[in-house]
Amino acid sequence: MKLDWNKIISNAVTVLVATVFMGAALQLWNGVQTIDSRIDSNLVDIKATQSILSPKVDMIEKRLAEILEHLDHGDEITIDPFKLPSKGSQELIDDERISNQMMQQQTPNAPFGRGRRQ
Repeated sequence: MKLDWNKIISNAVTVLVATVFMGAALQLWNGVQTIDSRIDSNLVDIKATQSILSPKVDMIEKRLAEILEHLDHGDEITIDPFKLPSKGSQELIDDERISNQMMQQQTPNAPFGRGRRQ
C-alpha cells in the first residue's frame, strides 16, 4: 500500500487553516456578544440616571425662571427673559433620540447604524 503524502499534507493544512479560521470567527463572535451585553447594561444605567435627573432638571429650570423674574437687570442692559422649554427634559430627550434614529435610518452608511438599539 502506497501513501500519497501530498494529499495527506494538503488535507492536514486545509484542516488546520479551517480550524484557525473557525477559532477566529468564534473569538470575534464572543467579543461582539460581550460588547453588546456591556452596551445593553450601560443603556439600562443611562436610562435610570436619565429618569432620575430629568425631573430635577425641570425643577431647576422652573426655579431659575422664578429667580430671574425677581432680579433687577438695570436700565442699561437688556436681557432676554429666561424661557422655559415647552416640554419637560424627558420629552425633549425622547424627541432627540427619535430624531437621531430617523437620521440613522435615512443615512445608509452611517457609522454604528445597526438599527437594533432602543
